[in-house]
Amino acid sequence: MAGPVGGILDTVGAFVDTIGGESGRCARFVSRRPKGDGSPMTVILLDPLRPDTIPARALPLLNGPLVVTEDVHPSTLWDLGLTGATWAERDDPDTTLLTGDRQHPLTRARIERGDDVIAARPVPGDALLEAVALMDTLRRRGPWESTQTHPSLRRYLLEECYELLDAIDDDDRDLLREELGDLLLQVLFHARIAADDPDHPFDIDDVARSFTAKVRGRTPGILSGAHADLETQISEWEERKAAEKERGSVLDGVATTAPALALTQKVMERLESAGYPMERIDPAITRVTIGIGGDSVEEVARQRVRDMMAQVHDTEMRGREQGITPRNRADWLAILDPVGDELDPVGENLDPVGENLDPIDEDLDPIGAKQDPVGDEDQ
Repeated sequence: MAGPVGGILDTVGAFVDTIGGESGRCARFVSRRPKGDGSPMTVILLDPLRPDTIPARALPLLNGPLVVTEDVHPSTLWDLGLTGATWAERDDPDTTLLTGDRQHPLTRARIERGDDVIAARPVPGDALLEAVALMDTLRRRGPWESTQTHPSLRRYLLEECYELLDAIDDDDRDLLREELGDLLLQVLFHARIAADDPDHPFDIDDVARSFTAKVRGRTPGILSGAHADLETQISEWEERKAAEKERGSVLDGVATTAPALALTQKVMERLESAGYPMERIDPAITRVTIGIGGDSVEEVARQRVRDMMAQVHDTEMRGREQGITPRNRADWLAILDPVGDELDPVGENLDPVGENLDPIDEDLDPIGAKQDPVGDEDQ
């Protein structure tokens, strides 16, 4: 600690005068009642991430002679009941060493000599705290990191997701670990950028709380041990998810910026789970015809599914006018076919199944107006 410190320890010892030594790699020497029991000396290794946590087995040893390395914060010394400390540059083999630095020369010397080591048990996720601190430093000091925004990182997020998928497909465990780390970087980076927002800031802890609140809220049966059944878990998740979202449409939250085939699959899954009569959807929606030249197949497929989504929204709107919120087959049919007439399948301007189609020269719908590039994330 900087400056002379004096005081009287409560009932366990007395302060020792300053012993000269070079600062930087030295230790604070604190005198307390000697143990006198002849037991081997000990290194109490604190967790740098939780320096205020003392392993329970180490508590009795704090009543004896104690050497404290300079990385230990003064507040920790006060919490231990110490009111003074001085710098010292010696390794007293008859003392217990309290440190949070495994690489400190005194720590290494003690461990090599065979002193007993008492360390806090590691907790899963400890390394994440170091990652958060590193991201914070880069955001504050890095000339590139300090200028990035959520939009500027979009391309990197997409690239990392695709690279992670490649690692999964290749069944490369080392690459999988690396790509997960790259994806974690994106999460940490976006959360750190969000912390700087002047109007609506949030940080990585808020992101973590969002995760735990969502998962705990949707899996009460699993977490409480009430059941361990897969079907029950899925049903419980979907029911609570629906209650949370309070969606006005069964398609709310579908990210329309997803690749066209993934978007089509997501929409079809949503409609099926909502009881939509799937036979009313034109099968052309699920068919991709690749021609030479012409319009982008990706964009044509995307426009088709967006047209279908628009018609589903229109059906829901007509349902609301009739006082119907369609969530099962009967509700949908009551809106789609109120007088029992057969209607065309959903998907305006789509070729009906059964007509002669030229797989190359098939007329495709023109690309629609400018799309909304942002789609809501669906979790």
